[in-house]
Formats: sequence, C-alpha cells, structure tokens
Amino acid sequence: MKKWNVCKPDAASQKYLSETLLITPIISQLLVNRGISDINKIKAFLNSSLAELYNPFLMEGMHEAVSRIKKALDKKEKILIHGDYDVDGVTSVTLLFLTLKELGAEPLYYIPDRLTEGYGLGSSGVEEAVRIKADLVITVDCGISSHEEINELNKEGIDVIITDHHEPPKILPEAYAIINPRQRACAYPDKNLSGVAIAFKLCQALGSELGNAGFWRHLDLVALGTVSDVAPVVGENRILVKEGLKLLRNGDSNIGIKALIEVSGIRKERLGAFEIGFILGPRINAAGRLGSARTAIELLLASDSEKARELAKKLNEANQERQRIEKNTLKEAISKIERDVNFKDHKVIVLHNEDWHTGVMGIVASRISDKFNRPAILISTKDGIGRGSGRSIENFHLFEALESCESFLKEYGGHQYACGLTILEENLSGFIKSINELASGSISAEDLTQSLNIDMDIRLGSIDYKMAEDMRRLEPFGEGNPEPIFCSRGIRLAQPVRVLKGEHIKFQVTDGARNFEAIGFGMAKDSEIELAMKNYQAFDMAYTVSLNSWRGENIVQLKIEDIKPSEPYRP
Repeated sequence: MKKWNVCKPDAASQKYLSETLLITPIISQLLVNRGISDINKIKAFLNSSLAELYNPFLMEGMHEAVSRIKKALDKKEKILIHGDYDVDGVTSVTLLFLTLKELGAEPLYYIPDRLTEGYGLGSSGVEEAVRIKADLVITVDCGISSHEEINELNKEGIDVIITDHHEPPKILPEAYAIINPRQRACAYPDKNLSGVAIAFKLCQALGSELGNAGFWRHLDLVALGTVSDVAPVVGENRILVKEGLKLLRNGDSNIGIKALIEVSGIRKERLGAFEIGFILGPRINAAGRLGSARTAIELLLASDSEKARELAKKLNEANQERQRIEKNTLKEAISKIERDVNFKDHKVIVLHNEDWHTGVMGIVASRISDKFNRPAILISTKDGIGRGSGRSIENFHLFEALESCESFLKEYGGHQYACGLTILEENLSGFIKSINELASGSISAEDLTQSLNIDMDIRLGSIDYKMAEDMRRLEPFGEGNPEPIFCSRGIRLAQPVRVLKGEHIKFQVTDGARNFEAIGFGMAKDSEIELAMKNYQAFDMAYTVSLNSWRGENIVQLKIEDIKPSEPYRP
C-alpha cells in the first residue's frame, strides 16, 4: 500500500488568511501547502493576469534574436523553423509560424521523423536548411545541445537562433542567439517555462517591437503545449495556461484545436488541464509517435473547418493505434522486468528490445516508473543503435545521471524527470551497470516507497458544492500546482460497488450523515483496494473533489486516489 503523507494543518494561517482574504479555511490551507502564504502572492496567484508577465527582453539573447529576425523580415530572407515532434514542439512551430506570417514573412518548417531521425536538430534538418537555401534557422523546443549541426549551418552561412527549455550543456553551441532561461548567463526570473512558452516570449518581443499584437490570439497553443509537456503550472506558465484555457472554453481557439475537441467528445466549457493532458495532447502526440508530426502541424495551421475535421479524425485513429501498441509494449516490458530485473541491484529499470516501437518508449517508461516507483528507461534497438526515453522519480535527476554516464552515450538530452538518448548497442551493458551504480549511492529505500501526498484530512460531511466551486479558483492544476487531494477516515459503502467496462469502480460512500458518489479509474483489478473494501466494515479513502454534470445538474463527485482499511481493523 502507498504511504500517505498528510500535510500538517496550520490553524493559525488558516484563520489569518480566511479572515484577511475572505476565503475558506480549506482554500487557505491548500495555498499554504503550495508554499503560498504571503498575502500579495496569494492575490497574484488567485487573480493572475497577462499584465503580470515579465518583459521578454529580460531574457538573455532576446535582443539579438529580435534584431536578426527583423533583418530577415526587412530583406525577405528565407526562414526555416525547426521543431520537435511532441506537443510542445508542434505547438511551438505553429505559434512561431503563424506569428511570422502575420509579420509578413513566408516561413517554412521542419520536424524530424521520430522513427528515422530521432529528437532535435540533426543532420537531416541541416540538409533541409541547405536544400531550401535558408538564410535563418530558428529552433523551437530543441537545439541547445546541437553543436555539430549548428557548426555545419554556420559554415553554410546560415544563421541560427536557438529557443529551447531543456538543460543546457556545459559548453553552449555557437549560435547567433540563444534564448533559454536555464543558461547560466540568463537572469530571467522564471526558469521553468515550457518550450512553447519560450517561443511565445519571442513572439511577444517581436510583437512589441513591430507593433503587432496578433500573438495574443495563440495562447490556446501555449496552454496545449505547456500542459502536455508536464511543465510546472506555476509562474508565467500558470498565467499563460489560464488565459489559453479561456480561449479554448469560449470557442475562440484555433480551428484545428476546435475540430480535435469535437472529435474527442469534450465539452469545451469544462475543458481544463486534465482534458489537455489526457485527451487532446495524446492525439496530437500520436502523429509524431507513429510517423510524421506533419499531420498535427497541418491540423493546427488549418484554415478550413472541413479539412480540420478530416485531419482531427486521422489523429484520433492514430491515437487508437498508439494505445494498442503501447498496451502490448507495456505487457512485454513488465514480463521482461519479472524475468530479468533484480530490484535489489537495479534501482533504475533499463530495458531494451529490438521489436519495440520507438514512438511509445516515453509513455511506457512513464507507466513503468509509476508502477514500480523507480526511474525507468526503455530503449528500442535497430542495426546496432538504440534510441530510448526515460522517466524519473522525485529524488533522482535523470539528466544529471546521463551526464555522469555520457561516455556510454551517443546523444542525450532532457531534464530532471524525462530524457531522450541514443546509444550504441554494444554500450548497453556498461550503461546499465554505470547508471545503477550511480543510483545505488543516491536513491534511498524511502525514495522507492510509493507515497501519496495528501493536502488535508477532513470529515466527509465538510464537502459541499461551494467547496468544489471554490477550488476552481486554484486552477489550472498540473505539475507544481497539483489537484488537491483529501482523505477521510472510517467511511463506509452506501451502495454496492459497480464495475464499469471491466476497469473502473463506482459506488456511493457515506460517513453516516452525507453520501457522495465516488469513482476509481482503473481500480477494478487492484487487489489491495478490493481487500480493504470487502473485508473491513470501514475504510479510509484519499480522493479529489470535482463537479460532474449529470442530466443538466452539477453534482459533487469524489475521484479515488487510494483506499486502505481503517484502524483498528475489523474483520
């Protein structure tokens, strides 16, 4: 069972903030739990607006980048935008493409094929820039580690502007300008921007210089890319996502996104970070995972509703195929773990297989990391080369680990929680041994214990419609601003458990005074939860609180995170 880490209540702060800001004690505690207890910071958090965005010219390299792009616009130079094949990269390309078009340019774009070229600015991107006789290449969501490729472009007389948010290497490429708030010379206050948010800052700077405000219309793209990339939804990311969601909900969004919302069956008025992260994002990602991401770009650049619907249907079908491949790969990976992995010696799970589809390596690595609560890297090998993706846990910095093992790697990139890499097959055993030796000295037994962070221990009877409404003020939820989790003790079933689609459970729960509907997604086959509910009269439940629309009425629904028997146990 998971270890429950329940935040210690701060009664004094609850009282002070409630009385000062006229908010409920529960909302007060949730803000304190997120490290926001200063009155002015709370006001900024609850009432954040676009006016609070930082000046983009505070970012290192921005002046040089804007100056070079203005020159390209004035001289009608050929501009190539080079992106990545995930949602962050696709939305970044689309955003910059539309902005440059609005400023009078005729830009072109290039996104590498995940299956044949791999991540980032590679040799094929260089060849494309040379082939079309580009004068300027602007990278989005990539490029920060592409030394050789940028040197090649420089030799061809092609200037390069890098915009990226991944961890910079110790020595930066010799680009015309580099925009990345993580580089050491950059004093920009917010270091956690997504790739598309950094592309937006460039568009914001161009717009302010050239008197064009069209970039504000594309905040829906920024929200889509930021949430899908699991970037922290705090600081500027929070403001951009919040404003982008308004466009999506109001129907003022990109034609392609509207078509995808329609095909996905989402009610746009309740569209939030969950719908982006688990419904829209995976469909856009599916194009790049299984082949070319051009279909996704074409959708987001579509100006005709009928064409957009056709492309949205294609992405929907691609996502269904992705789900099938992912399910089979996960099954094979778990079988491999049971057969080959010794958890005592392998604190980092590294798996490789010749038949695995490179397009789902990252998703399956994430599933395995969640299931076994340890870092996981999956690698697909072909012709002596392995391409893989990794996901990590809280106390293991994956990018730094790869830096320590770089002698075994051909290429790598990423950040604390996710990475991509290329490795020669002959180096796999050395890499697996090296990264696990590193992990054995830095990952403790406690780090590997599955835990659940809970905001508050509350009575079930304290939940009502107003509480659920109040929590919407904390949205959008996501990395860095998680959806609040509560727990209640000694509760009982008010109705028998129903199993939905063989995977989910649904029932009524009560504390004797009030009843609520509870739903547990994917919990139908969880033996520990089944034991807790069947064998004991009372149980403790961790859950999130939301409003669910049913037959025109909004009802409070509890989404189950975990269930365990109440103390003392009653067989």
